[in-house]
Amino acid sequence: MIAHFFFALTASEMGLSPTILALILVSSIVFIIGFAKSSRENEYKKLMDSFIEKKDESD
Repeated sequence: MIAHFFFALTASEMGLSPTILALILVSSIVFIIGFAKSSRENEYKKLMDSFIEKKDESD
């Protein structure tokens, strides 16, 4: 019964070659970096837009 908790397949049993694993790893890293970069740029743009709107309202 306890053995069911430790059941896992190796990469070769799933049919994943080292090339495919490397491709998955590189794609994951590129996605995370791209997501973080776009999130940071969107926050900056929203912040600048809010400053511009406040400046227009005070004039």
